[in-house]
Amino acid sequence: MKKLGILGGMGPESTLLYYKEIAAAYKRKDKNGNFPALTIEIVNMYEMLGYCKAQQYDKLAEYLLQGIYNLEKAGVDFAVLASNTPHVVFDVLEEKAHIPLLNIVEPTYQAMKEAGIKKTAWLGTGFTMEQACFKKPFVQNGIYVAVPNETERALIDKVIAEELEFGIVNEPSKKAIDGIIQRLIDEEEIEAVIMGCTELPLMYSNEKLPIPVFDTLKYHIKGIVDYMFKE
Repeated sequence: MKKLGILGGMGPESTLLYYKEIAAAYKRKDKNGNFPALTIEIVNMYEMLGYCKAQQYDKLAEYLLQGIYNLEKAGVDFAVLASNTPHVVFDVLEEKAHIPLLNIVEPTYQAMKEAGIKKTAWLGTGFTMEQACFKKPFVQNGIYVAVPNETERALIDKVIAEELEFGIVNEPSKKAIDGIIQRLIDEEEIEAVIMGCTELPLMYSNEKLPIPVFDTLKYHIKGIVDYMFKE
């Protein structure tokens, strides 16, 4: 089986979730009930976010590549970024890495395509909601992607940065985001919502929304485990 490399720490909660969910899914799939071989390389979330906010994408790519190269030295067969945000430089990383990298957005797009969704919304950090590259595979294939307005984006970003990144789920924050989703349903006529932040699903782990939820982390993990068993 292929050995996985996870570039994590962006933030810690999602990295823990990646490990837990990958290990469980792998164990279910392995005929002997084994756990997967993998290595986790942690980078500094704040340094990564600093490059994003300053739009210093060359420095961001260079910083992340060092982590990927460390994973290569650990003997992994392929690697993933355990966060949506750093995928803004995914194309550069994919070109310069010496091992395959699995993108977080592509499997979510494929699942949405199979479900026949034509209008959706992207919820995530302020950065990902404002960057066109995260919506590219959807838009290029005829799926309309709405995003919250500026005030709503600021609220969601604050909740992610100050609460969810630390594993904190506050009911008032959840109600506020529920309200944003409902407005998008009413005014943008969205048929689904993309949880484009690996921490957002923490808020909806035991809850249902009035429309389907496409969790980028969930579909990424499925693709990762399938790839580990791929001949």
